[in-house]
Amino acid sequence: MWNMINKRQTDRARKPRSSKFATKLCRLRAVTNLLLLMTSSALLSSCGGTGSSHNNNGPLTGNWQFDQLPLQGGFLVQNKGSVTGQLTYSVSAQGNVCNSGSASVTGTVSGQTVSLQAVAGPQTVSLNGTISGDGSTMSGTYNSTDGQGCGTAQSGSSWTAMSVPPLRGNIQGNLHSNGLGQVVSLANQDFPVTGFLIQGPNIGASSANITGSLNFPGYPCLATASVNGQISGNVVILQIIAANGLTVGQIGAPAGSTNPSPVVFQSSAAGGYVVQGASGYGLSTKSCKGGNIPGDVGNICLALGTTTACTQPVALSPASLIFPPQLLGSPATTQAITLTNSDPSGAALNNLQLLFQPQPGSGNFPISDFDGLPNFTEQDNCTTSPGSSFSLAPQQSCTITVSFSPQQSCPWLPSSAEPSQCPPFLPATVPSPPALSAVLTVTSPTSADTDKSFAVPISGVGLSSLEPSTPELDFGSQALGESSPSQLVTFTNQNISPVQILPALSTPPCGTPGQAVVLSRPLISGSVPGLQVVTGSINSDNSTITYICDLDPTSGQPNFQIRANSDTCSGSVLAPQQSCSIEVSFAPQPGTPQSPAPDYFLELNTLQCTTSTTTNCEIDAGRFPVELKANLPSPLRMSPGAGLDFGIQSRFQTSAPLTITLFNDPNDPHSQTVNFTGNLVKGDYAETDNCGSNLGPGSSCTMRITFTPSAIGFDQGNITITYNAGQTQTVYLRGTGQ
Repeated sequence: MWNMINKRQTDRARKPRSSKFATKLCRLRAVTNLLLLMTSSALLSSCGGTGSSHNNNGPLTGNWQFDQLPLQGGFLVQNKGSVTGQLTYSVSAQGNVCNSGSASVTGTVSGQTVSLQAVAGPQTVSLNGTISGDGSTMSGTYNSTDGQGCGTAQSGSSWTAMSVPPLRGNIQGNLHSNGLGQVVSLANQDFPVTGFLIQGPNIGASSANITGSLNFPGYPCLATASVNGQISGNVVILQIIAANGLTVGQIGAPAGSTNPSPVVFQSSAAGGYVVQGASGYGLSTKSCKGGNIPGDVGNICLALGTTTACTQPVALSPASLIFPPQLLGSPATTQAITLTNSDPSGAALNNLQLLFQPQPGSGNFPISDFDGLPNFTEQDNCTTSPGSSFSLAPQQSCTITVSFSPQQSCPWLPSSAEPSQCPPFLPATVPSPPALSAVLTVTSPTSADTDKSFAVPISGVGLSSLEPSTPELDFGSQALGESSPSQLVTFTNQNISPVQILPALSTPPCGTPGQAVVLSRPLISGSVPGLQVVTGSINSDNSTITYICDLDPTSGQPNFQIRANSDTCSGSVLAPQQSCSIEVSFAPQPGTPQSPAPDYFLELNTLQCTTSTTTNCEIDAGRFPVELKANLPSPLRMSPGAGLDFGIQSRFQTSAPLTITLFNDPNDPHSQTVNFTGNLVKGDYAETDNCGSNLGPGSSCTMRITFTPSAIGFDQGNITITYNAGQTQTVYLRGTGQ
């Protein structure tokens, strides 16, 4: 019809017309357009479209949260004057939930008058009331039938309901981590969170789907995650799903739970939502790289439609301090932290407190166990006296200055779980996990969540004068009476002054085999040998150290033997940048249990500096820099050893392959055909081999391993070789991503 009218008008337009005729034509066009608009409006109205004021987008269509009722939250749909939907409900008797589920809703609306009926299990709830002029609230009275032993009948009781707008939009929030089990504790650190949420369509069910995405910039346990959950009324449950598909957290809790975490609609001028999850209902990552104990938990706050709701009252910049590695005793370097009152309400912050811990988690040793001096010190212009409370006006700042002068390098006591924490096995720009740490904590009177403490982790690496070429020597299995090929380790003097390694002793102070020996620090030559292998429980008490020498009770010989003719270190005075070396081999002894696999440490003793000894010395004179590992008894042998070091490799770039030869030792009295059942590779490593399904006595095969770092920093992995019904051997892998 429209095309025909246009064609006729176009044809007529080609002929000359009088102005009077043109005026009539314009009037005709206007009437035609009006008729078309009226027709379109009528069609939309008859189809329930947006052209009608009485359709399923009426004021009752949406998500509602009910109060003072067994009914709770859910979705309603209004179509002209009729209302349908579903609401969750929960009925309690004697403090216990005896009936809960989804209640179907029917009803009518006429002007501002609302009449609803909900069937909640055995109960029927009839609600009458009015809707507010802006459509945001409803209120009235209700009657309910007897619940047949679960819920009592009511008559004329009051009820209210609040409209909950859709939960969708961009996120501006934060994660306040509790930091369980981290090498450098994440406790009380605040990390930004960005992303978006999308609420699914209203189909009149008791809940609607929520999907979205979250980003955690700067958080070491989780980079990105997807979100999948539901909303019903003002109660939301969001599962946080990591990139690997694992659920790593939950925001919110089911309706009726003992610790619900609902969506809270902000009634401020800015409007919006705040979705909050407390510890345990916030984030609980399954693993966090670098942690002793997998996982981390924290409080999470997601703000939508408001830029201030999740803003914390204090801002600490930067979020962390990392000092570059520096030699022990070198002049102190400083970095500053700015503390600002960022309270979104614009209020002053009173009774702020500042706590500086120079070495957190160090027990009774907050200072160096070598010279009694702290590695980190702090000064600020925030307080008038250390430890006193202070105030900050809105947007006012103060400055905390932290100084780093390392008095020790890697911790005196070794850790088999974290042998990589001693430099130089970490890039200078990424000392993680660091050898030395501190933490600055500010306690605020208020918080956007339940945690009122805000922390800045501080780390730095102290470089000892003598550094080994590797953190670990790994040996394969050996039979009694056999000795492995030797492995080389070198020590280099990184200092600008000479350093003396103590000489060997003909009779080391080891006592009887298995005896714990308490030794003073090596203050003078002759008190302890320059090189010594120790094991057992190692404990320190300031100026003394307790350990057990590697000494077999049957043979009187060590399991890890330093070859005397290869030792160029004992008794040497190393000039700056000069190196020495030793060779170590594994020769299992008859009286030493080989299960679990032997795990020892190579102790290096240098001349310690004192007030009277100031030359050829270093501050930290006793160190356990190299871990010595061996495999469980097996006919399998590995050459050149059971460990591979790939050095520094660019991130996401695959290294050249390194190889290990496996052979079945025919001289092992327990030698038999080895039937392989599979290799398990852990970490950023890949392995291929030509070993087939079995390896007979005297036979050999080759493994080729490559390294593709996915992160920056020291990166460990391993290969577990399984054979003969569950027996295992391990290849230890390490490298550094940059």
